[in-house]
Amino acid sequence: MRFDRVIALLLLALPAQAAVVERILAVVDGRPVLLSEVVVFQRVRGETERAALDGLIDEQLMYREAARLPQAVPTADEEQRAFESLRARTPPAAPDEDEQLRRVARRQASILKYVDFRFRPQVRVSEEAVRAAYDAQPAPAGASFEQAAPGLRARLADEDLSRRIEEWVKELRRSAEIRYNAAPEAGTS
Repeated sequence: MRFDRVIALLLLALPAQAAVVERILAVVDGRPVLLSEVVVFQRVRGETERAALDGLIDEQLMYREAARLPQAVPTADEEQRAFESLRARTPPAAPDEDEQLRRVARRQASILKYVDFRFRPQVRVSEEAVRAAYDAQPAPAGASFEQAAPGLRARLADEDLSRRIEEWVKELRRSAEIRYNAAPEAGTS
């Protein structure tokens, strides 16, 4: 019995050094956004922690919407290709990161399918818009309108699609309840 007391006293005498294993950085519609998720997203995107947090929140909101549409569900092959592409660009820093990269790949593949299904058919670039873009920029090394038109049309279509996606994300953010947790104080993990 005396031995138990000695052990208990020794344990109490040791300085407490708690390490933060996980942290909730934000809560989106009641779902926590964890530090570990943001770290992986940060590595994938090469952004600051705050930019990665905002990007992850946007991606989660888009995925939630995309997951409702059966046409946006990626096939196993699409998901695997997305994962391999991410893995080639972002080798895991830890052994358990593969599963997190798989989740990112699944979300992104689903979002891309959703965007292709919902927004891409709405994108229309008129001849007048292509002509105006051609007239507004200096012609590249004597390229005629006919030569420059396909590239200009593709650029204008991408810009229109990007605008539609940005508006969609703004709409998703307006309808979501997003709460950011306070940043840790200097010197803490």
